[in-house]
Amino acid sequence: MKRFYKVFVYDFKMTLRQREAMFWMFLFPILLMVILGLIFGGANQVRLAIGIVDLDGSPVSEAIVRAFQEIDGLVIATGSEDAERLAIKDGDRNAVLIIPEGFGEAIVSGAGQSLTMVLNNANVNTAQITSNTMRGIVQQMTQMMSGLPQLVQLNEEAAQDVEDFSYIDFIVPGIIAMVVMFGGLAGYSLEIATYREKGILRRIKVSPLSLTSFLAGGIATVLIFTLIQTGVLLTLGVLAFGMNLGGNFFYMAFLVILGALSFLALGFLISSLTKNSRSAGMASQAITMPMMFLAGVFFPLEILPGALKVIARTLPLYYLGDALREVMINSASLAAVWLDIVVLLGMGLLAFGIAVRFFRWE
Repeated sequence: MKRFYKVFVYDFKMTLRQREAMFWMFLFPILLMVILGLIFGGANQVRLAIGIVDLDGSPVSEAIVRAFQEIDGLVIATGSEDAERLAIKDGDRNAVLIIPEGFGEAIVSGAGQSLTMVLNNANVNTAQITSNTMRGIVQQMTQMMSGLPQLVQLNEEAAQDVEDFSYIDFIVPGIIAMVVMFGGLAGYSLEIATYREKGILRRIKVSPLSLTSFLAGGIATVLIFTLIQTGVLLTLGVLAFGMNLGGNFFYMAFLVILGALSFLALGFLISSLTKNSRSAGMASQAITMPMMFLAGVFFPLEILPGALKVIARTLPLYYLGDALREVMINSASLAAVWLDIVVLLGMGLLAFGIAVRFFRWE
């Protein structure tokens, strides 16, 4: 234990002295969050895929369909009710608006009428944004048509009580997941390749210090800094951008630590399979770059083509980001994100097992 403590303190101090490492660990994610928050924080600029089913076919309903099609930020599709319900089941729609038969006649006569909105609650990232957006649009259209904002009611089907959130609520968990990924793949694990290249691992092998204590000290340093980074980003999100932070903090810490350990294991696997630190760094970049842009860190997966959605759901970063958003935004329990936990745990154990099999001292 004493040797582990000495290694931990040494590695912690060395990390603090590396200005470049401090920049990438703290300033870069903060700058990224500030830039994205200033650009999108108050705009909620998420393109929503909306299906419209016109069962009425009247001039009034057709005018409503055209009006929706002209709204920026909405991708409108029209079709039968069965086809659109299937599309929302497949995840291709954020919501489906159903205009009932007799709608136009009721509006012309001044009688009240209702529209039905089927909300895609499986997509927790945009469900509340979709609901608020659709309600606001329907209310404005009703006001323009009749001057009576309550003439048309919007009934929400299969709705879920999801707390209102904005783009900054979406982006902060994604950036935290990205930071955790980089900490594992491009951080301490790459130092192992450098230590091997410089002969440090060979000297450790013949010294009283065990490899377990040596690695455990470095891993503990990574976990401590990752938790500090998470706290800094959450504090900035809440104080500077008004992030709606819910959920259990212990659940958040558990997911961050689990993600850090899983990506550390993947990083160790890379350092075990590559010949030197340069090739290890290139291999890490080849893995982190696609994950950063395809795993839904900066935007919901709904805006991606179908094939890329499938690819995104094979990436471990997607599951870490999804779990963090569920816990932070919707106050979900760990049981609710069991699949994300299983995927991260499975990836970590598999990567660690292979890394141990191919580990080389020199």
